Amino acid sequence: MSLISLQKITLLDGVTAAGAGSSFTVERMKGWTFTISSSSVTTGGTVDVEAYIGGGWRKIHSEAVTADGDVTIRDDHGHYEQIRGNLSARTDGTYSVYATGTSPSL
Repeated sequence: MSLISLQKITLLDGVTAAGAGSSFTVERMKGWTFTISSSSVTTGGTVDVEAYIGGGWRKIHSEAVTADGDVTIRDDHGHYEQIRGNLSARTDGTYSVYATGTSPSL
């Protein structure tokens, strides 16, 4: 019988400047939940969750953030080679992105 285990990754951690975070190899994971957390937001920014597909980085979710708080995104069937967070636009605020994926384990 196979058990399900979770992989928890921080894609962005308290970033205050536009740009992509580190990439993570996740080819054995699927069933993703992404959480975007923001604070000190007046005008905001745009946070993208990206996957490496077909030789390049592709947006799998883009969120325009205009207030403090958390946004949760479910991606039940996504199966990717690599993922990363990208603060693609920013006026103000601090942003973090957390990812949790599932994997069958022995």
